[in-house]
Amino acid sequence: MRTLQRALGILEGFSAERPSLSLQEIADRSGLAKSTAFRLVAALAETGYLLRLDDQRYCLSFRFTRLAGLVQSTLSVRDVARPLMQSPCNRTGETVTLNAVEGRYRICLEVVHAMSPLMSVTRAGTRSALVDGASARVLMSRLPEPERARVVAAAARACHQPRVAFAREIDEAARRGWAVTHGERAAGLSAVAALVGDAEGGWPWCITLAGPTVRLQPRERELLRLVQQVAAGVSRQMGAPLA
Repeated sequence: MRTLQRALGILEGFSAERPSLSLQEIADRSGLAKSTAFRLVAALAETGYLLRLDDQRYCLSFRFTRLAGLVQSTLSVRDVARPLMQSPCNRTGETVTLNAVEGRYRICLEVVHAMSPLMSVTRAGTRSALVDGASARVLMSRLPEPERARVVAAAARACHQPRVAFAREIDEAARRGWAVTHGERAAGLSAVAALVGDAEGGWPWCITLAGPTVRLQPRERELLRLVQQVAAGVSRQMGAPLA
C-alpha cells in the first residue's frame, strides 16, 4: 500500500503548468528520497505510465488518455457522489443533494432523502434561480466574470439587499468554498453547502445538506465538516486539483 501511495504521489506531481519533470523535481515534489523516486519512476516507465524524454525529463504517457476516455464514457458526477452522499444522510437524518450550476440556475442532479416526518423535500431535476440559499451562494461565487457580477447583482435585487454588501458575502463564500444559511429560502429551513470541483479546475457543483433550522443550527459546525468531507471526496474522484 505504501509503495502504491508513493507511486500515485509521483503521478500527481505533474500538472498543466509542469507537464514534464526531472528526476530531482519528481523527488522534490513527491517528498521522496532520490533513490526511492528513481526506483518508482523506473517502474512507472517500464509499465508505460511515464515516458522518458530526450532531455532526460519525464512526462505522463498517452496511456492516461485512454484511461481518461474510459472514465468519461462510463462515469458521471452523480455516480461518484451518490454513495458518498448516503453517509451524511444516514448519520444526520437530513436530506443531502448534489447541485449543478447552469447559467443563472441551480439544477438538482441527485437527492438522498432523509427518513424523517419533518424534512427538506427536493426532487432531482428541480431548476431554481441562483438567488438565495446556501447552494445558490456557493455556486454563483465561482461563476466566471462578467456573468458572476450580473448574477450577483440580480440576486441582490431579488433578496432586497444592498448589492455591495451582498457581493461581499458571495466573495466570502468563494474564499471559503462553503456557505450556511438559516431561513433564507424558507422560514424554518437551514442549509449547508460546499463546492465540488472538476478536473478542469472549475467548481460547477455543490453538495448541500438541508433540514429544519431547529435541528441544523445547533449542529452547524458538525454538519459543515460532514458536507465538506463529502464535497472533498467527490472532488477528488472527479479529478479536481485539491490542495
